[in-house]
Amino acid sequence: MGGLVLEHRAFPLRPAPDPTATFKGTYREGAWRRCGDMARPDGIVFTPWPHEDRYPRWSLPALEAAKCAARQGADALERVHLRLYEAFFTRSLDIGDPKVVIDVVAEAGVDVERFVADYRAGAGRQEVARDFERAIEDGIRSIPTVLFPASGRALVGLVDTAQYRAAVEEAARC
Repeated sequence: MGGLVLEHRAFPLRPAPDPTATFKGTYREGAWRRCGDMARPDGIVFTPWPHEDRYPRWSLPALEAAKCAARQGADALERVHLRLYEAFFTRSLDIGDPKVVIDVVAEAGVDVERFVADYRAGAGRQEVARDFERAIEDGIRSIPTVLFPASGRALVGLVDTAQYRAAVEEAARC
């Protein structure tokens, strides 16, 4: 019997910077609070975005960074992936700023020289674009979306652990 394989794919909600993106009083703030409520029992902290004038205008720099880290292996990707999420959701850092992203990635213990060379050369951008195109072809329009190819099930948005458990169990039976 095969094991569960998790494949990270990039999906930029804003493929280009949006200078009008804000946090306070928007759907983003409400979703952030709901995620924080659900994650609190697991010790995960969502800090409401405190900077009125510095909400990240896009996520492409962070998505590209994850793809560049993946070039150094699955372990590097996992460390970078988690640090980027923590940087944004807990530490309120602008992961739309490449300088901030480089600093966050350096904290993850990857080969920084190799990462920076790949990042500055745009090595991750084509992979992000390919993931985005595949997602659009698959009808994906929001994040997170988790696909279970064996069963054909898709979990979209904020879902609880029981739904994930059921989807994994169903896929294991296929």
